[in-house]
Amino acid sequence: MIIDHLYESVIAKLTAQGKIKDISNVLLSLTSNNERVLYVYKLLSELDVFPVLKKVEKSDSVSTYYRNQGNKCFQASEDFKAWQYYNLSLLYASCNSNNYCLALSNRSAVFFSMKKFKECLADISEVFLMKYPQELHDKLNKRQMLCQKALLKEIDDKEKQPHLENILTMQSNRDPRYLCASTKLGVEFSEEMGRQVFAREDIKVGEILVEEDPYFTLVLKTQYLFSCSYCLSRNLNLLPCKHCCYAFYCSDECRINAFKDYHNIECPLMASLFDMDFTKLELLALRTVIKARYDHNDWQSFLKTIEEAEANMNNEYRGHIKANGEWIFDSKHYASIHTLECNLKKRSVSDIFQKAVTAVVFLKFLTEHTNFLQVKDPLLSESVRNCVAATLLLHLMTSPTNMHGISSNIQSADGNFVEELSLASAPYGFHSLINHSCAPNVVRFGKLGSGKMMLFALRPIKKGMQIFDNYGAHHALEDCQSRRASLKFQYKFYCVCEACVNNWPTYLSMRPSTHIPGKLVTIKNKLLNTNVINKLQKGDEETAVKLFKSLCSLCEHFEMYAPCMELSDCQEALKQCLAIFSGLLPYGNKLMIPWSAIPPELCL
Repeated sequence: MIIDHLYESVIAKLTAQGKIKDISNVLLSLTSNNERVLYVYKLLSELDVFPVLKKVEKSDSVSTYYRNQGNKCFQASEDFKAWQYYNLSLLYASCNSNNYCLALSNRSAVFFSMKKFKECLADISEVFLMKYPQELHDKLNKRQMLCQKALLKEIDDKEKQPHLENILTMQSNRDPRYLCASTKLGVEFSEEMGRQVFAREDIKVGEILVEEDPYFTLVLKTQYLFSCSYCLSRNLNLLPCKHCCYAFYCSDECRINAFKDYHNIECPLMASLFDMDFTKLELLALRTVIKARYDHNDWQSFLKTIEEAEANMNNEYRGHIKANGEWIFDSKHYASIHTLECNLKKRSVSDIFQKAVTAVVFLKFLTEHTNFLQVKDPLLSESVRNCVAATLLLHLMTSPTNMHGISSNIQSADGNFVEELSLASAPYGFHSLINHSCAPNVVRFGKLGSGKMMLFALRPIKKGMQIFDNYGAHHALEDCQSRRASLKFQYKFYCVCEACVNNWPTYLSMRPSTHIPGKLVTIKNKLLNTNVINKLQKGDEETAVKLFKSLCSLCEHFEMYAPCMELSDCQEALKQCLAIFSGLLPYGNKLMIPWSAIPPELCL
């Protein structure tokens, strides 16, 4: 059953019983998250609507089915699709079985066809470490020798462009309190906007202001077959979870770390989590609670962290922990995530009820199908259950307004890299402190294959000015009314940024400026001529490196004329440069094969 269908079924039954108004009144009267969840838990128990947990295990027949599908694609020269099917075959194969070896062997053939010789050798070496079918020996030996010859002929042309590392790293000192941020940034609190980040000194376009690792990362379902589920590495030699059929890792280290941090609990639930079509925001909430607990030695220490974090909710140390006698704010510590804004008072009772239903399903799964809530001291059982119920609902409310997406530009059929592909989501404590503007002065970017997020100054920022990110509603793309409506719906605020207050035009409504010095416009037009724009769209790194400093300088000069087409053009070109520096995905990554949580009946 899909989670949305479950919710609709619950509402239909309660409506038929005439209980909606009474339930709403009770929910509104409750004062804590655990009370809300446990109240809804009781309702679902009375209605007897709890979903049955799906179980999907390793299977030779399923592994064989997907390997055969891969063979068909390989014979049709559809290498990227074949690679995905062989990955599925690996996921369903028992570790070290014949099917496991066959899937690896066939995947090595795809790598050879794709001229991924190092990856081909890695898979062959992995097979040779196992008890593999002898009929593979000669074939793999021959492929191994051909790979080694091909590698000898390859010329290493992948050397980094000069100064690229300087572009992608923070040059200023790190703040001793907000560990991921530059000393050029500060944090303050206001009644209107909550916590906000501001400039302690003047900041130029092009400066990196934040380098932040996430609390964890969550790979999107569309990327399960493409990426390491733990670190987001795009390593093609992915290794499957030894128990479930839904997680890949780039190394044993990542596989072990994931199991330690959260996957030991998620693993038996994965089939239902996938099949019930929980959103990324719901899955982020679940993983946050699990990881937060396993960041601590026991439940007592976790409960203590929550107590201390909530004691600081209304002072300057919100989200901080004390380390060596000093208060610090760091995303690797749960306190920074626990204290993110949940907008409870701005939520409708129906929204709270829907999120409570999701929390109840998670709580039911965790209680009956994992050992997550087990404690040695029976006196702690009630406190632990209350804690899990409360934090599940808390993070179902914090996720929609605080979690950040991770994406990369992907090649389209025409060879351009202008389309964005979502890869993962993650909690970032510091980035979540930055407020929104429809005309932002910073932009976030990352590095393909990593969860690290960086903050780049897109506009000159004067000392004392607030740092503004963009939550998806940009003045160049949408009119003011549409932006305000979408921001109000998801983020629960009415936007009063400069673009909304002054009703800045969309890009298509702008006209070439007549008050900008002609010399400046000429420089911009020469710099961003049609040929250069085409090269940027094709993902040409050399062009991006050459343009970078000049674009930063032009953005500085055009700032006083904002909003204008010239500034928008330079900003978009800068963002394309950052996308190129971050890493681009080849066209094959668009060719996703259809697959579902439950294997086709014909192969069971």
